[in-house]
Amino acid sequence: MKRVDKSLIIKCPRCGEENFKTQKKCSDCGLIFDRLNYVSNRAGKIAVIKREKENILRVTKWPSDAKKGKALLLCGFLGLVGAHNFYLGRYLKGFFSLIVTLVACVCILLENVIDYASFYENFFFLPTGIMFLMWWVDFILIASNKYKIPVALDYLYPEKIKKDKKSKKNNIKEKNIKNNIENNEKLQENNIINIQEFKNEEKKE
Repeated sequence: MKRVDKSLIIKCPRCGEENFKTQKKCSDCGLIFDRLNYVSNRAGKIAVIKREKENILRVTKWPSDAKKGKALLLCGFLGLVGAHNFYLGRYLKGFFSLIVTLVACVCILLENVIDYASFYENFFFLPTGIMFLMWWVDFILIASNKYKIPVALDYLYPEKIKKDKKSKKNNIKEKNIKNNIENNEKLQENNIINIQEFKNEEKKE
């Protein structure tokens, strides 16, 4: 049997099925590949928080709203607390790194109070080792464009207008309404004055 050139094949980010690049949709789950042009990490993070697994896609291609350079810097300098995972929406990994690092810091501070060596060897050596391994693996994956980023279709999670913009718009509307009311009151006053003048002129005649 002839081997298929791997450069002609793409993996579906939803189900992992291998498909030819010429295919318009996945042969297994039916995902339309053109829709991947309309995904964002912002929408993916919302889907992760809402636990809507059916809407989450994990891609290695960087979406427009996630920056590889920023993720590398966060991983390199704050990777021990999972900053890069929080930035890209991998919250479980982020919380694991953060909790392990915090517990390690507390143990170091309380070294004179507790038997730190025995505690570390018995309870904490394995999770610390896993956390360090995850940190370096994540850095390599991000640098080599193999880190899986959660994304979702933008139209499923429309972006909310910021409160500041809303308040500014409301203030402008309120000012316009006040100006209209004041203008109407002035017009009414002028009309009343004109009517009174007309009546006075009639009496004189």
